Amino acid sequence: MPGFLLEWSDEYLIGVGELDYEHKDLFIRLNELHEELIQHEDKDEIERCLGEIYTRLSAHFALEENFMRKSKSLNYVRHKQEHDAFLEDFIDIINDLRVSPELSEGGELAEFLQYWILNHIITSDREMVSK
Repeated sequence: MPGFLLEWSDEYLIGVGELDYEHKDLFIRLNELHEELIQHEDKDEIERCLGEIYTRLSAHFALEENFMRKSKSLNYVRHKQEHDAFLEDFIDIINDLRVSPELSEGGELAEFLQYWILNHIITSDREMVSK
């Protein structure tokens, strides 16, 4: 089974309503992808889920970066670099998945997304709001 289902918990709250809402939404999207990868039935639907996750992450990162600029976060540059590197890795994995005739990389992608998002929320995003 690729990856695992993410269960939202208040321990993931960072105290910024708009960002917390989007983090919860990301959990929902990642769980949808997880279900599609388990079924392995509709590659078009998997690509739709991936595209939606990528779009949402790009917008979410822009929102976080705007928040950091407004709050004059000392970690802005490092945090933005994490976002940029993640999006590049995500695109690489999506492209590998598209080239592959089977969806064997799907599990790798699901785990990559899930672990990165969880780790990023509980480390970098929390750090972003701490003074």
